[in-house]
Amino acid sequence: MTSTQTRADPILRIESVTKSFGSFTAVRDVSLEVGEGEFVTLLGPSGCGKSTLLRMIAGFEQPTSGAIRMRGQDISQQAAYDREIGMVFQNLALFPHLNVFDNVAFGLRARRRTEGIDRKVREMLALVGLEGFETRGTAQISGGQRQRVALARSLVTSPDILLLDEPLSALDLKLRRQLQGELKRIQQDTGITFIFVTHDQEEALSMSDRIAVMNAGRVEQFGSAVDTYHRPQTEFVARFVGETNLLRGQVHAADAARVTLRLDGLAAPVAVAVPLPAGETPPGQGDPVAISVRPEHVELGRPGLHTCEARVTSHSFSGATITYALDSAAGPLLARVPFQPGQGHPLPDGQSVSAGWPDEAVTLIPDQPGHDTTDKEI
Repeated sequence: MTSTQTRADPILRIESVTKSFGSFTAVRDVSLEVGEGEFVTLLGPSGCGKSTLLRMIAGFEQPTSGAIRMRGQDISQQAAYDREIGMVFQNLALFPHLNVFDNVAFGLRARRRTEGIDRKVREMLALVGLEGFETRGTAQISGGQRQRVALARSLVTSPDILLLDEPLSALDLKLRRQLQGELKRIQQDTGITFIFVTHDQEEALSMSDRIAVMNAGRVEQFGSAVDTYHRPQTEFVARFVGETNLLRGQVHAADAARVTLRLDGLAAPVAVAVPLPAGETPPGQGDPVAISVRPEHVELGRPGLHTCEARVTSHSFSGATITYALDSAAGPLLARVPFQPGQGHPLPDGQSVSAGWPDEAVTLIPDQPGHDTTDKEI
């Protein structure tokens, strides 16, 4: 699935881009647009083609077919150094023989933009929180500080687009979350378009204006973080972005406004009414479908919901919530419920319980042929 929707005038347009290396296709017919000043994330597992797509935007690879346009100009065959695009690499690529100031100034000097270089470098170091670090060597600063140096070096040349290839993956969790917030702040302060690559779903959801979820070289869904999580359009997106319960069934009835289906595996089939998005063609009676219900929307022991009988097989406590693994006639379920101090012990393994969910928590996913996910990323 591809999308060409955009929220603002596009600074970047990717048109039916395919990239092959011999008989191996890394990126398959991808089309999308990125608006001026957006924070867009390419999200997917290893081998999905996200880094290859980023390298084509940067100019390190050229498309086998299709076009990449920046402000309307075809840059598909343009050299990387002729593009107004900056990049932060996963390995940072700082120069160990240069101090912090000279690392940040490197791009300006390489492009012979020496006027006001001292002011520009110091302004950028202030933006990333490294005032006073100008004379330190890169071996004398922490991993998080080196990350900020790499970011400042990429931003100081005022690129139209900044590409970031999993720049936070080597950092510990606490520092990674801190820098996620700083990256978003810096992007908003500068107004520069960011295109960020990651396999971390939480990272993508917390930082992005829009997310392109990639699988086997394709973009399966491109939309807001909220839509990506709560309204997945394919089984892959539903499973990859967070955890979900996928329950299968058949269409019982459908019209332009809603679909009613019956779930497999229940002694007494349950009709679940699912609102149909505007403009979408309803499936036919008897068509196989799946529904996605997030674990936090599954409630235990509450009457008035669509319910099925289940048995607790295991549970895990994570402080604010308890996640129950359930065995039900509809298949395995996960339920994530809030835990309040004083409410007692978790439900014991083996206990029977009714599990249910409201209509609005259900996303309909039409039956679709699966995509190959065995490709290796290049």
